[in-house]
Amino acid sequence: MSDTILIRHEAPKGFQFISEEEYERFQSWKQAQRGICTWKLKDLARYKYGTKSTERASRYLTKHRHDLDIEQGGFIDYVNTHNGWQIPAAEMVDYLLDHPD
Repeated sequence: MSDTILIRHEAPKGFQFISEEEYERFQSWKQAQRGICTWKLKDLARYKYGTKSTERASRYLTKHRHDLDIEQGGFIDYVNTHNGWQIPAAEMVDYLLDHPD
């Protein structure tokens, strides 16, 4: 006869447990995104918010301009965006991981 011990563990607020298969699938997708040199606003919206709507992505870029603007040491040229956003994908992914708001 063996004893059974049950342990309950709750994920911290804002986190959830996922299967190892789902995690590996996400990591593969994330690496594929890094292969794209630049994103348009639609690509950022898809990555960050899972939607084609660019409104929230545009607000995010405006909110974080002080960090992202090339004139402030960032990697996005805000001055010349009148013809569409040119967002370096690898740098943006790293920034999003560090600034998840």
